[in-house]
Amino acid sequence: AYAGIHNSKTLFMDYRSDWSGLDGGPTTYQLSYNDKFNDKVGLGARFIYDKTDIFKQTLILGTYTYEVKIAEGHLLNFGLSAGFYRNSIDLEKYYNDPRYIQDKVLISGLEKSKIKFATDISALYRYKQAEAGILFSNIMFGTVRYSNTNMTYKPLKNYLLHASYKFAIDDKWSVKPTIILRGGQNIPAQFEISPTITWNDRFWGTTLFRTGGIFGIGVGGEVFDGIILNYSYNIINNVFLYTFGSHQLSLGIKIFNFQKKEKTQSQ
Repeated sequence: AYAGIHNSKTLFMDYRSDWSGLDGGPTTYQLSYNDKFNDKVGLGARFIYDKTDIFKQTLILGTYTYEVKIAEGHLLNFGLSAGFYRNSIDLEKYYNDPRYIQDKVLISGLEKSKIKFATDISALYRYKQAEAGILFSNIMFGTVRYSNTNMTYKPLKNYLLHASYKFAIDDKWSVKPTIILRGGQNIPAQFEISPTITWNDRFWGTTLFRTGGIFGIGVGGEVFDGIILNYSYNIINNVFLYTFGSHQLSLGIKIFNFQKKEKTQSQ
């Protein structure tokens, strides 16, 4: 539902590594773009590649959002994402392991699922500096089947609710606390709070606490004109320190900023 509202006309590239102290931990790559089509319609697209040990997932989604004015200053944005999903399992990785050498399933090697239709739905409410929204993911994935075996995989449906408010400290500094509740099918609910302090609408720092003993920090900003960079790190304090942490690096490029510069220079 945020498509076309914040950081429109910006191409984002994300890299995330979870469980950094564990071999085979999740690694995610994401490419995304969103834009404002007109006063009411926003458009976006996402490509996500995720790998966890022997499991790989690829997701391609297009997003359409529509804005409705319900009263003066009160806005509702509805979002619908649809696309395609594919999963693969690299059974060959364990084929030479003495513990599994007798398992005939592993002879299949790399198993790719059939392409499956995927969709998310979301809604966002905005009033002045307040925002609140809800997202439902994987609601129509169904059961994923594989071409050469009888294995099946069913992505878990999940949800996310959030609310935030931006407080202006002075003409340069502001702070924006955000609260998040997430969970889903066979997924324990987690509560998160993450205040962000911003200077001059250009540089920011974030702290995070999530139930389950998870703490995080993040820093970022528009480091050059048209270039956005952000880094965040999370740790879990109830296991060995520096184990099972997660790193995320995001790079944003405001594409049309460079086009305007080139046009201005040529003139």
